[in-house]
Amino acid sequence: MILMAFPALGKVNRYMVFFKDKNGNSYSVDKPEEFLSSRALQRRNKQNIEISISDLPVSDVYLVAIQNFDDIEVHFTTKWMNGVLVEMDEAREDELRMLPFVNDITFVAPGSKLIPPIGNGRVVKVMQNTEVSYEGYESDAQNELIGVDAMHEAGYRGEGMLIAVFDSGFDFIDNSPYFSHLFNENKIIGTKDFVRGSSNVYQYDTHGSKVLSCITAYNEGEFSGTAPESGIALCVTEDVGSEYTIEEYNWLFAAEYADSIGVDIINSSVGYSYFDDDRMDYTYEDLDGKTTVITQAANRAASKGMLVVSSIGNEGNNSWQYLNAPADADSILSVGAVTYDLERSTFSSFGPTSDGRIKPDVSALGTWVRIVYKDEITYANGTSFSAPMVAGLVAGFWQAYPELTNMEVIQYLKMTASQSEAPDTIIGYGLPNFVRAFNRVKFNEGDVVNKFVVFPNPVTNKRIIYFYLDSLTDNGIFNLSFYDLKGSYIRSEELEVISVFDPIEVDVSFLKPGSYILTYVNGHEMKKSKLVVL
Repeated sequence: MILMAFPALGKVNRYMVFFKDKNGNSYSVDKPEEFLSSRALQRRNKQNIEISISDLPVSDVYLVAIQNFDDIEVHFTTKWMNGVLVEMDEAREDELRMLPFVNDITFVAPGSKLIPPIGNGRVVKVMQNTEVSYEGYESDAQNELIGVDAMHEAGYRGEGMLIAVFDSGFDFIDNSPYFSHLFNENKIIGTKDFVRGSSNVYQYDTHGSKVLSCITAYNEGEFSGTAPESGIALCVTEDVGSEYTIEEYNWLFAAEYADSIGVDIINSSVGYSYFDDDRMDYTYEDLDGKTTVITQAANRAASKGMLVVSSIGNEGNNSWQYLNAPADADSILSVGAVTYDLERSTFSSFGPTSDGRIKPDVSALGTWVRIVYKDEITYANGTSFSAPMVAGLVAGFWQAYPELTNMEVIQYLKMTASQSEAPDTIIGYGLPNFVRAFNRVKFNEGDVVNKFVVFPNPVTNKRIIYFYLDSLTDNGIFNLSFYDLKGSYIRSEELEVISVFDPIEVDVSFLKPGSYILTYVNGHEMKKSKLVVL
């Protein structure tokens, strides 16, 4: 009789259980402060994003009903897709399907892995890299390619911005001098391990640590990530030991966590196309911006006001070739990789999406990228590293113009990238550039004086300014002139530049403290800007 009353024990697996509705919920959209942080609400308010039923947590009543099964462990929930991750005996699936509030159950991974909760409570491929030893470039070169050097000179290093990094682990950063400022200045705002449910993200793997170094590692005079002063949230979503669709749901859980604590930018150096279980595999046709779980999650994160930056993938040299999810999402910034010669890195995946949209959106250095590995500086290859450099660029640009929405930030970076007039499916709209994007916003605001932008401005005791040209004459020669505010001429310089990507450095130590007008003549074009000297 006992054997007939209970199903025979079988294999414990991981499943997503989805609910039909959110009835019995103890929360209300009228009181969002009960389930979203003040920072999250500020982000929504700034971008005029309403609180909706998708923001409500899952029903407490439904969770308790499932928790009442003694041999079912309830883990992470998803409010956006209205479900819960459980570990249970496979024989329990049919019983759960009989519950009136259960809409569907999806097998997501074999076996059990999560740490049991206290009380009741892939294909993903990490965009792996090839580490190399290379001594040919200075540390600032990769930042200069996208104008981050000028961004830093202008004082934008990510202060006040919060970036979440989703990856496979962040081993060693709690013992590395290049990350000590994160701990000393309390810049790590949150940590969460969604693979095993542990409380420690400083383990498992070093891939996330290397990715993080491109954003926030810092050692004065030696190394700087693109946004070293930003706040950071670290989320382990990748299980390097296996590849199952559960990792897409881990990403979803992490995105909801990031939303709840008020993250501005998500960096994701992972991609999905095929799995250990080939029944889970995607086809190219699935990369249409709406089919895969992780792509849906990325678009939903964007709808909540966050800006998602995703590696496009390292499939360019293999039979797949195309991008991986979630890089196909239409509301995010997908990033490819280039060499120092500004050619596509051979491993960088191709677009377009299966529905014909241009991807990647932009590209950054992905070959011979300078990274931090433990307590050393080395070099590596991969779109894993081009993406976080762009994420840091986004942080600085958004810091400069906090009134912009996430979609406006993406649009400005694309429309001012190096090949915005002729985007392709190889490197997208090209290399984004802080100065060009900054200048475009200023121009659109109708600033009559600032027809071109100089950095830093005001300039202090260093007395060095930088700017970029929009175009070049055949010989690359242009004239820069200095005037006081009364229009009196001070002096001129004839300068030569080879590429519009090269920052032009000018020594202005001859200027006394005050305000000045700078003009430059490039062929038949003349522009001017105001410069303040302190």
